[in-house]
Formats: sequence, C-alpha cells, structure tokens
Amino acid sequence: MDRREILKLASGAFLCLQLPAAEPGAPLFFTPDEFELLDKLTELIIPTDDHSSGAHAAGVAAYIDRTVAEAYVPDEKTSWRRGLAEVHKLLEEPGAQSAAVLTKLAANEKDPQTEAEKFFTQLKQTTAFAYYSSSLGIHEEMGYLGNVILEQFKGYDAS
Repeated sequence: MDRREILKLASGAFLCLQLPAAEPGAPLFFTPDEFELLDKLTELIIPTDDHSSGAHAAGVAAYIDRTVAEAYVPDEKTSWRRGLAEVHKLLEEPGAQSAAVLTKLAANEKDPQTEAEKFFTQLKQTTAFAYYSSSLGIHEEMGYLGNVILEQFKGYDAS
C-alpha cells in the first residue's frame, strides 16, 4: 500500500465520522422549547415598540444560547436550565399572565430569595447587556455613531 492509498482510506474514514450539520438557526444549548421560552421572556423584558426594535429582533435569545453553550463552568449551564424551568412552572399555573409573573419576580430584584427571582435578575441583566451590545440597541436605539469627531456635543436626553 502506498501513501496515496493510505490518504484515500483515511479521508474516507474521516468523512464517515463527521457529524451531521446542525439545523440552521437551531439552538446550540437549549432545547427548542427552552429557547422559545427564553426568546419570549427576553422580548417581554425589552419589547418591540414604536421607539425601537425589541430583544427578539436583536437576537438576544440566540446570544444567550451561544454564550451558555460556550460556558466553561458547568454550573453556568445548569443555572440557566433550572431558572427557565422555574419560570416555566410559574407561567403554567392556572391564570398566570406572563407580564404579571415577571413583575412579581422583579419585586425582589435587589434581594432575590427564590431560584426564580435569582434567575430573573440574571436574565434581565444579560438581556440588557445583549440588547445594548447589538447593532439594533447601540446604533438604532441609542444613536451611537462610533469613533467620530463631533462638531458640537448635543448631550443625551435621559428622559
């Protein structure tokens, strides 16, 4: 057997061992149901309105999914999964309204006690970071121009 035959066999074996490509747009870490809930929650935190695009349009859930999938510490992954499960349980209660559940979770934001409250605090902070780091958040909503020389500083209206 010469070198060319060995390379052909090796490349054929390698092709057989390749995993199928992931479905485009499929979550990397979360299950499709978890990802759908995550996307819904982030959109409730930063909704689309007449002023700006919301978290869904900015791809916040995809950012969180990618970040969690690449997390090195296993607890970072399990905390997201546990948190989503806790919020899902609250949303499944009879008569539960999404906005009301999030308002209840946000009530103890300064001193979260339950797993769901701790998760909501983490979710809210990560959602805000991801949204305002996106092109939609920083350029379209905040009007950030980048590193440009301004003839005059107009200030920022925080109202």
